[in-house]
This record gives sequence, C-alpha cells and structure tokens, in this order.
Amino acid sequence: MKALAEQITDIDGVNIYGRVVGVRGLMVEIAGPIHAMSVGARIVIDTGGNRLIPSEVIGFTGSNAVVMPFAGLEGVRRGCRAVIANAASLVRPSPLWLGRVINAMGEPIDGKGALPQGPSPMPYRNSPPPAHSRKRVGPPLDLGVLSDLLPRPAARHLRRLRRRQVGVVVDAGAQC
Repeated sequence: MKALAEQITDIDGVNIYGRVVGVRGLMVEIAGPIHAMSVGARIVIDTGGNRLIPSEVIGFTGSNAVVMPFAGLEGVRRGCRAVIANAASLVRPSPLWLGRVINAMGEPIDGKGALPQGPSPMPYRNSPPPAHSRKRVGPPLDLGVLSDLLPRPAARHLRRLRRRQVGVVVDAGAQC
C-alpha cells in the first residue's frame, strides 16, 4: 500500500512549460517560468515530431534557463515546447536488475526487454554511503603481464615492451 501511495504522489497534475529561445552548441536556452526551474531540474523538449529530448537545467543566463540535453538535438528549433518535470528525478530499482545493462537514464540497453519497477523510489542523485561502512570490493584483479610491469621503472622493462609491441603512456615528468 505504501508503494501505491508513493506512486500516486509522483503523478504530475499540471504541466508547466517554457519555450526554446536559442541553441548554442550542445546547450539550449529556455524562456519561461524561471521560478519553476532550478539547477538540476529535469526538462523534456518536445520537437513536435514525436521526439522528446530529456534535458537538465545546468544554469541561467539573463532571464533564460540553460539546459544540457541527454540526447541529440536533431529537430530542436526556436519555439519548441520545453516541459518542466514537476516530479523529482527518481528511479525504482529492483533486484531483477542485477546482471542487466542500463544507461544513465535507467533504461535497458542490453536487448533483454523492459526492466521491472521496484517497490520504492530512489533519487538519481543521492549521497554515497560513507566509505568506512561499505563492503570491500574484493581481491585485486590479475590484468596480465602489463599489471606486473607498470609498478616498476619503465626503463628496466623497455626491451620486453618493444618485443611485445605494447604502448605505454608515461607522464612527461616521469624519471626512467
């Protein structure tokens, strides 16, 4: 019942929107109700051609909000509608997500179908747990020959590296 109540509170009742007034590189300027936007707010730009572009407010210039899109800007032009998301940016993870490949927006990209929604929402931006309270990652991974060579001075193993034709990037200030 608690999960159902949380989902009901997530439903947006009113759409607040602005309009695209300019595009500079990858940034889009949105004019509209600045009071409804804050840094980190989610905006969805409607190109009018059945394409919605999710974006995030990254700053303000004059009386406009500057947003960074999460997708390409094809089809975006002056006057496009930019809907301001009222609900907080949340994701509902589930234990069934383990082993799946998802993108930064919580969408599956592994071709195994839709992701089931979990019972309780978690914010996209959340504080990490304190380092001392986390479990250890595990033993070090053996990455092969290079992992043995890298901690040692590069000059000593230069001949071995040439034979294997492996590239090594060394800081300009490194002493060999």
